[in-house]
Amino acid sequence: MVTRILRRSSVMLLAIVAASSIAVAQVSGGPATTPKITSVSKITTAQHQTITITGTGFGTHKPYTGNSDFISFYDQSKKWEAGYQPDADTVTLIVHSWTNTKITLGGFAGKWGTSNFTLAVGNKEKIRIWNAQGAGGPVGLSCSAGCVTKTVTVVAAFTSTEISSSPNPSVSGEPVALTAVVTSGDGVPPDGGKVLFMNDHEVLGSGALHGGVASLTTSRLEFGQNSIRAVYAGDSNFDGTRVDDESAVETHTVN
Repeated sequence: MVTRILRRSSVMLLAIVAASSIAVAQVSGGPATTPKITSVSKITTAQHQTITITGTGFGTHKPYTGNSDFISFYDQSKKWEAGYQPDADTVTLIVHSWTNTKITLGGFAGKWGTSNFTLAVGNKEKIRIWNAQGAGGPVGLSCSAGCVTKTVTVVAAFTSTEISSSPNPSVSGEPVALTAVVTSGDGVPPDGGKVLFMNDHEVLGSGALHGGVASLTTSRLEFGQNSIRAVYAGDSNFDGTRVDDESAVETHTVN
């Protein structure tokens, strides 16, 4: 009878220890799991940009700039890889934060800008992620068990256009200086970009960007209220002015 009681006590003790181990594992995040990608924010041609990857099962990692065994960006168009450990001679990643459900990148470092190590609109970027508490990825471009992939197309950078006129109001026939400022989260669009200045549907003239600013002086504004709009044409790396960009329109009064 005593032997049976001791055995039952031992079994119960082992069960309690096992349950406690499972609880601790759950609190600490448990074993590495296969990640899943829910969404990837747009990727543009800029070197320094914010790229957000959301999902589950990423594990956790400290911020770093360089390569690791847990994430890579493979440019399927130009055939280079960024961020994966064996590729120390190419492009690295800037990792701002890495939680189990979101990875935030600040763009690219390393050999960015040399040879073909840049992004272009239309490039296909194959993103691979392994759980940071797992074994990491294999050498090469395959994706073994425990890895998730998602392919994203590089797009042009979003821009915003703001217009101002001076003096406003003006008198009939008085020269009015129109100024457009084009900005982007991915940097200033290149010099020489064309900006049209319009009064409703009439083209007043154009100006070229310099440091993100284009200007035009005109005496063609009509008596009363004029709806002046600045339209940046855009280029292969930067979007043009959107139709719904309200800051690109100003009401100018001629007395």
